[in-house]
Amino acid sequence: MHKYQHHLKSIVITLSLSAAAMQVNAAANPVSATILEFAEANTLFVADSELGQIFAYSLPSLPSTKTSESYNLEGVGTKIAALLNVAPAAVNYHDIAVHPTTKEAFISVSYFSGKQKASAIIKANQNGDFTRVNLNKYKHTVKTLAKTADDSVKFWRDIPATTLTITDLDYVDGTLYVSSLSTGEFASTLRKIKYPFDEADTSSNIEIYHTVHNQTETRAPIRAMEVINLDGVETVVAAYTCTPLVTIPTSSLSNGAHVKGKTIAELGYGNTPLDVIHFTATDHTQKQEDFVLVINKERSADLIRVADLTKANKSEGLSTPEMWAKAGVPTRPVPLSGVLQAADQDAQFIATLKRNMTTGDIDLVSFRKGAYFRLNDFISEYNFNDYQYYPEQEMFRHFQNLLKTDAGYPELTRELAKEAKK
Repeated sequence: MHKYQHHLKSIVITLSLSAAAMQVNAAANPVSATILEFAEANTLFVADSELGQIFAYSLPSLPSTKTSESYNLEGVGTKIAALLNVAPAAVNYHDIAVHPTTKEAFISVSYFSGKQKASAIIKANQNGDFTRVNLNKYKHTVKTLAKTADDSVKFWRDIPATTLTITDLDYVDGTLYVSSLSTGEFASTLRKIKYPFDEADTSSNIEIYHTVHNQTETRAPIRAMEVINLDGVETVVAAYTCTPLVTIPTSSLSNGAHVKGKTIAELGYGNTPLDVIHFTATDHTQKQEDFVLVINKERSADLIRVADLTKANKSEGLSTPEMWAKAGVPTRPVPLSGVLQAADQDAQFIATLKRNMTTGDIDLVSFRKGAYFRLNDFISEYNFNDYQYYPEQEMFRHFQNLLKTDAGYPELTRELAKEAKK
């Protein structure tokens, strides 16, 4: 396209979106559907990193699901590829979000049809029904971000900077937080956007100290984040590549501000965080506690007590090199290997897109909070029929029966298996 035509097209797009709060029925979907986030029960945010826009779709109001049911869908990658009429290897998975009332999983993907790149959002339920979401059906508003990254910069020869234009979204009480890569000297940008959208755009530049690199950094964007309350202070808990964990009070975010985040943990080098999830879990004693779960691409997931985050946030933070070791707030590694994307499903489960290490396909499966593993991924001593539980192990027997049911094997619980033999 000629530069003048491209400029004219940009003007037309900008003018058409200037009244961002007005709902319209548009014919076009986002060019790149990447990050997903639900607000109120029927509002779905879809980030378009390539265009630097955020779409807010009004979905139909549906009754709430009253029961908690795990996802146990294997071979999802093959099914989604068939739905898109492409080979499974042609599909890239960008995010998963769970509808707050129906508990349906919304999955954003991109794929190549021939040489043409396209995007889609796939909806699935626990019964294994998959449909491609027709976004054209729903009224929506659009927010166009200012000073976003463009494709003049590429990483590793062929990865454009636009893939990092929007790296994560989190919606809290009428405000959408957007982590992003922007233009300018300080590329790492954190935005506060009111919803319903208006023309305001509060954009702050973020600086952090990276212990592994032993330097202050301003370019690399936040890769995953969650806004939570730390001892009465609304705070962004942000994870970066290689893998500093940083806290940023939302009150410090004002338009044009240069904000220094506090590095409270180093989760390990050579890793990219995929998701940060905040939830309440109940342990075997029925005690409830708040946690943050950082799901990593190259490492096991890190489970962190919010109480420990709060304590670390009151300290001065890390300010000296930590080249190899983990440092800062204590974490517990949990075995969520192979997870590509995850979302808080409900009070009981975390829904995940997970690589099946046996078939190589993609599965859509749930992990029970408090366990963080699926019992059917293993064959152990407990699987043998003549295994004897000692009296003090009754808790484990009940817990394993629960995990067997979660994974879709209720008939293998000891009680039902005994009844079947009669």
